[in-house]
Amino acid sequence: MFQTQHSAHQPGRATGVVGTDGPHLSHTAWLSERVLLIVAAFEAREPIVDAGALEWSLQFGDTAPEAAEGLVLASGDGTVVLVLARVAGAVRVGATPPGLCLTLGSTRLLASSADLAGVLVDLRTLVRESLAGLDPAARAPIVPWLASATALHADADGGAYSLSRSLHQARESLREPRRACLIAPDEPRGLQVDTLLGIDARTYWVKGWARDADARLSGLTAVSPEGGRGEFLERALRLARPDVEQFYAAGAAGNVEERSGFVGLVELDAPSRLQTGWIIELSDALGESIEVEAPVVVRDLDAVRTSILTDFALARRPDDPARAVLFEPALARLQARLAAEVRVDRVQTYGQLAADPDVSVIVPLYRRIDFLEHQLTQFARDPEMRCADVLYVLDSPEDAEALERLAPEMHALTGVPFRVVTLARNAGFSGANNAAAGFARGRKLVLLNSDVLPDRPGWLGTMARFFDATPGIGALGAKLLYEDDSLQHAGMHFLRSPGSTTWENMHYYKGLARTSPGANVARRVPAVSGACLMIERERYEQLGGLSGRFVQGDYEDSDLCLRLREEGLDSWYLPDAELYHLEAQSYPTELRRATSAYNTWLHSHLWGERIADLMASTDEEIQP
Repeated sequence: MFQTQHSAHQPGRATGVVGTDGPHLSHTAWLSERVLLIVAAFEAREPIVDAGALEWSLQFGDTAPEAAEGLVLASGDGTVVLVLARVAGAVRVGATPPGLCLTLGSTRLLASSADLAGVLVDLRTLVRESLAGLDPAARAPIVPWLASATALHADADGGAYSLSRSLHQARESLREPRRACLIAPDEPRGLQVDTLLGIDARTYWVKGWARDADARLSGLTAVSPEGGRGEFLERALRLARPDVEQFYAAGAAGNVEERSGFVGLVELDAPSRLQTGWIIELSDALGESIEVEAPVVVRDLDAVRTSILTDFALARRPDDPARAVLFEPALARLQARLAAEVRVDRVQTYGQLAADPDVSVIVPLYRRIDFLEHQLTQFARDPEMRCADVLYVLDSPEDAEALERLAPEMHALTGVPFRVVTLARNAGFSGANNAAAGFARGRKLVLLNSDVLPDRPGWLGTMARFFDATPGIGALGAKLLYEDDSLQHAGMHFLRSPGSTTWENMHYYKGLARTSPGANVARRVPAVSGACLMIERERYEQLGGLSGRFVQGDYEDSDLCLRLREEGLDSWYLPDAELYHLEAQSYPTELRRATSAYNTWLHSHLWGERIADLMASTDEEIQP
């Protein structure tokens, strides 16, 4: 038995039998509009032995398939060849191809269009008459092989879901089911899946419990509706489940598991698109196994991310390997999926834009669109803002209608020209800023929170002049104040509490008076706040903007400053530009709590060693 994948113009390799004759087509069936399953038989003259490698190839008339994958099965009667082919556009969708030529080693099988039409059946018939009768050992690899075939099918022609449904049908007809799980106090093995979350088409988050009173667990495996398999016991966080432990303690089924609960990360070799039909299998060291049906897959990105962030608290220790092995890969893929889905719905202009702006000011709006009103009212007092390129990016598109009513009124009232970039869905702090940066016209960018209000006019020009006059500058931050005139930000540094392995972002002189001497010196600092941060636009683009690995809005700013530092560029704090920051007013507290623990850990995970070196070398004169 051998499985291979090859391109349309390059023969594959298959383990087969030397010297075969009597080749014939058994059946063919369409799995989707362009994907055809072909079953052929090559009878053996002698008992099957390991005969080395034979090449196989496929041709439809004069046309090679766009893609093809073959599987050669050795059975007692000879060799069965399965080929899954994605037909080229020249073959009419769903029609019988104009003949084929299938070569296995030195044997060639030729079939006319009429021959193909004579064996073209529905998938159920093909499985029943050509595959179900194979002995179990020969049949075993068919289902996982078919699952990998989803990679052959492009989503562009709309057949991906029909292919998945066909593969599910084949899985149900061919697989050998395990014993169904029976949950009872006197049953030694128990398994239940509470939640199954779709991170992307190949990656899933599973949560539930499993116990075996007779033997050590040897495997937990998720089986997709299409037949793909993902083992996750080695990538599972085991948890106490008092409810389960109490239930089994009342019975006589061996020892009670202390940590029967689990959360695990499942990675499939092939994508899965169906919501139902998932199975979870448990196996133990004695060779016993059971299975259960999983609940419907949850695929809503926001719901999936919130659930995984909530589970992050289960890995309590900062050095728990589950944080790096489970949570970081899962959330990184979710964030990558979110970034891939960022799309600008429309860009609207209010007023006559400056002809050649030096600075573009980017302001994300998330829910609190009333901040545009407060901020523009302050900008109206500053002639410099009419020369700047002001870009608001709406990150809560459900508020688009209300903002469209407010924006023209505010332009008429203030006279400040600005644009509004509306996103098709929420993209988070990094996604919103990065999307808007693509429309920026200035040589420099200022990332500005919507809840930041200037103390007086001229702040933007002050920052721009200092930036241009400072060699080796990467990022520039302003003095940020609370409403009572105490300091919120005078540059950032990193602090690791005694006994902790996690570095946290801290603000110099936070809570002290704005007139504190140390806070009124322009100086290099380890990092500056993204609430008001100036950077050269070209440099921002070269670095890929704010990192999308952090969730919603924490640590992207210090991550950017640390990446600038790796380029040999410094972060500077400028006290002469003063602005008030309402701090987190545009970011709901409950959401911040759900993300803060993860972002803090991730930032330390990525930068911990370099932060330690940086803080060890930081001048004592700028320590708070």
